[in-house]
Amino acid sequence: MQFLTAKTILYARVIFLLAIAFYLVKDPEFLSTSGFVVLLGQAMQVPILHLDKTSPVLGIASIAFGSLAVGDVIPLLAENTVYFESVVPIRVAGYFILAGYVYIVPTSIFSNSLVVTFAFFEIWLNFLIYNNLRDEKYYNMKSFVEENAEAIQRAQGEQVRVVELDD
Repeated sequence: MQFLTAKTILYARVIFLLAIAFYLVKDPEFLSTSGFVVLLGQAMQVPILHLDKTSPVLGIASIAFGSLAVGDVIPLLAENTVYFESVVPIRVAGYFILAGYVYIVPTSIFSNSLVVTFAFFEIWLNFLIYNNLRDEKYYNMKSFVEENAEAIQRAQGEQVRVVELDD
């Protein structure tokens, strides 16, 4: 079994998004001058973005990040793993495309240290979530088959054979 479950990582992602929303309103300069943001921005050779606390764009960006967090909390509380199994691969692909675009088109408005750092964390977290969802699905299916092997064989007759594999 995994050290961190998909549910735990999803809660960590929600906290991450809420922290971004909070810091965009309270102290946006903290986000743009954080060590990891500067380091990753320099590594990807993108400009370091400096945020002004009085910028009205930060309010709508904070609302957007909060909405992303709430959009994950609701299916997470409902334990809707099917939702996450379908949306997480799309997120990973989308953030890979965003990170590639930022790197390939350095003159783009998206090419800055905050976008690169956010895309990096989203790729990392969503990849972890995807792997854990797949593992949990496998273990759930395995335990279901082990518990109901006789019933499955009776229902399907000779069409289904349950094969035990060594782990």
